[in-house]
Amino acid sequence: MLPSNRGRHFFIGALSGVLANVLLGLSSVFWKYIGSLSALALLGYRVYLSLLTVFLVVYAGRELRPLFAQLNIRLLILHAVASILIAINWGTFIWASVHGRVLESSLGYLVAPILSIAMGIVVYKEPVTVFKAAAVLMMLLSVVSLFVLSNDLDIRVYLGIGLAWGFYSCLKKMTSLNVFSGLLLESLVLSFFCTLFFIFSNLGMAIPDDFGLWRTLLVFSCGAVSIIPLALFSFSAKRLSVMSMGLSQFVLPLTQFFVVTIIYKQAASPITVMALLVVIIGLLVVVFEPILKKLCFCSGGGQDEE
Repeated sequence: MLPSNRGRHFFIGALSGVLANVLLGLSSVFWKYIGSLSALALLGYRVYLSLLTVFLVVYAGRELRPLFAQLNIRLLILHAVASILIAINWGTFIWASVHGRVLESSLGYLVAPILSIAMGIVVYKEPVTVFKAAAVLMMLLSVVSLFVLSNDLDIRVYLGIGLAWGFYSCLKKMTSLNVFSGLLLESLVLSFFCTLFFIFSNLGMAIPDDFGLWRTLLVFSCGAVSIIPLALFSFSAKRLSVMSMGLSQFVLPLTQFFVVTIIYKQAASPITVMALLVVIIGLLVVVFEPILKKLCFCSGGGQDEE
């Protein structure tokens, strides 16, 4: 019974992680559509409406009192740092989506899982097989080749997104709070700093008169668009190892590559296509590792018998 429960536990976590990354990848279309607002204004709406959305969920679930009972300095610092990382990720992602830099943001999300996998190996001492090591090395070399050979790409976008999301995913493994309580704490910290920013800057969040009813309604759906993928991601982080989380995150850049080529009709360079193919091969190696092990074992056993 135990292996069955473990398998179900892993499957639900993996499915949540994959779905979270698909939704995050497709959300670039959403931000592009309402992109006549400034990226900072959109970030403000995203922060405040995320706070409202997650507060209603926590309040309805009667989780406010348990949240305050669990709070300590360690959790406050952890989620404060996580909120800064997610603000960097959100802001850069929105800017990239609005300004036609979706390809760079997809490359940023190639950096993040490699960082997560490396953290799993170095910090959490997760076991590494020959196949996993080979797959990670393949993917790492493909990303490095993009950095070196693709001079027309904005390095600020993919490094900002990649490093922020990679470290954020690692921090989510360290919290004892449930999914929505953690997101509420992060949203509160973000809202505080966001309010200070808008008070002391000349920037506003006013929606233009000619924005239209449909796009205005979409702006006010920012909270759900932001929180649903993050909730799925946090749910997944509780159930998967850091290495498995890192591997599931490769779904996001592949989804964004689909958006770039199919929806926006942007041509990708041969270097980019080759790098993505190497990543896909690396993922397949990890997914089918048990089969590859059996094939190698049978091959080795056959040679010994001869």
